[in-house]
Amino acid sequence: MDDKPLRIAMFTDNYYPFVGGVPNSIEKLSKGLRAKGHSVTVFCPKYPEQTEPDTDPDIVRCKLLRYHKTKVYNFPLINIFSSSIRKEFLRRGFDVVHSHHPFWMGKKGHKLARKYGLPSVYTQHTMYDQYSHYLPLLKGLFKKYIAHGIIRKFSQSCDAVFSPVGTSKTYLTSMGVTKPISVMATGVDMVPRGAGDVFRERYKPEQGVLLCSVARLAPEKNFHFMLKAIKRVTELTPARFRCLIVGGGPDRASLDDAIIALGLSGVVTMIGEVPQPEVGRYLEASDFFVFASTSEVQGTVLYEAMAARCGAVSVYCSGADDVIIDGFNGYRTHEDIEEWAARVASLLNDPGEMRRLSDNAYEHAKQYSVEAMAEQAERTYRSVIGKRSG
Repeated sequence: MDDKPLRIAMFTDNYYPFVGGVPNSIEKLSKGLRAKGHSVTVFCPKYPEQTEPDTDPDIVRCKLLRYHKTKVYNFPLINIFSSSIRKEFLRRGFDVVHSHHPFWMGKKGHKLARKYGLPSVYTQHTMYDQYSHYLPLLKGLFKKYIAHGIIRKFSQSCDAVFSPVGTSKTYLTSMGVTKPISVMATGVDMVPRGAGDVFRERYKPEQGVLLCSVARLAPEKNFHFMLKAIKRVTELTPARFRCLIVGGGPDRASLDDAIIALGLSGVVTMIGEVPQPEVGRYLEASDFFVFASTSEVQGTVLYEAMAARCGAVSVYCSGADDVIIDGFNGYRTHEDIEEWAARVASLLNDPGEMRRLSDNAYEHAKQYSVEAMAEQAERTYRSVIGKRSG
C-alpha cells in the first residue's frame, strides 16, 4: 500500500492569478507530487477578474461571499457554507487534506477532513502578525495576541505541521505546538545558464553589475528602506550598477516617487509584475540579489535567486536566517541603512567575491529542489494516513 498513488486536497485562501509566496509554494508542491504519480486538487477562490473558466480539472474555483478591496490589498472571502465544496470534496475521494492557512478555507478543509475521518496537515507559511496593518480594526491586538493564538490552536488540531524553515519550527514549538513538525522549504526550479541573456543585454551597465530584487510591492517588503540604502550605496562606491525591482503591488506609485526624489532614476528600474516562469530569467540575468523584507517566513525568493546563481544580501528575518550562510552564499545585516549599504558596496568593489558567493549559492540551492520537497511531503502524508488508519 505504501506505493499507492495518493489523492490530496489542498485548501487555500489565495491562489493564482494572485501573485505571492503561498500560491507559488502550492504550485511547486503540486507539480512535484503529480510528477510522482499522485493527484492534487486545489480548492481556491474564484476571483472577479477571472472572465474565463479554468481548464485545469485539478483546480476547484469556489464562489465568493465578498471581495473586500482596500488601498493596499484585496481579500477574496470564499463562501465556505456552499454545499458545492463538500460535494466536490466527496466526489473526488481524497486520502489526506493539506491546509495552507489556519483560518477560513484552511479551517473548511480541516473540518471536512475531520468529518470524514481523514488526516489533516497544515503548512505554516506566514507570520500573520506582520500583516496586521492590512486590517481595518484591532491591528495592535491582532499583532500581539490573536495571530499567534490562531496559529497555535490550528496547528494543535492537525495531525502534522510543515514548517518552511527551522526558525518557524522553533516559533511553533515555543508557542506550545506539540504535533509533529517537519521542516520543508518550498521547492525551487534550477535555472539554466543563459536563460536571462536577453535581460542581461538590455539592463546590465557596461563594465558594471546588475542587482535584482523580487517581491510584492507592499509595506512589509520594506522597499522604501532599500531605496534609501541603495542611495547610500551610490555615495559609498564609484562602481557602476543597476538594480532591477521585479513585482507589482500597492506601493508601486509611492516607490516610483521615491526613486525620483532620491535621484535614482538611472540606478533603479521598476520592471513590474511578470509571470512566475519569467522571474527566474530576470534572476539569472543578474549578478547578485538584494532584499530587505522583514516578514519572510521561508525566504522562498532567496532560494529562487540562488537557483539562478545569485548570492544575496538581506536584512535579518526568519526566512533569510535559514537560507543565507554569512560569508558562504551571501550576507545578512541589521535593518540599518549604513550597514546594509556598506555590505552591498563592498561586494560591488569586489566582483571576485561576488562570483564566489553566487557559485556557492547555486550549489546550496540544489538541496531544495521541487523533487526533494515532494518526497518529503509524501513521507509525511503516508505517515499520518497510516496512523489514522491504525
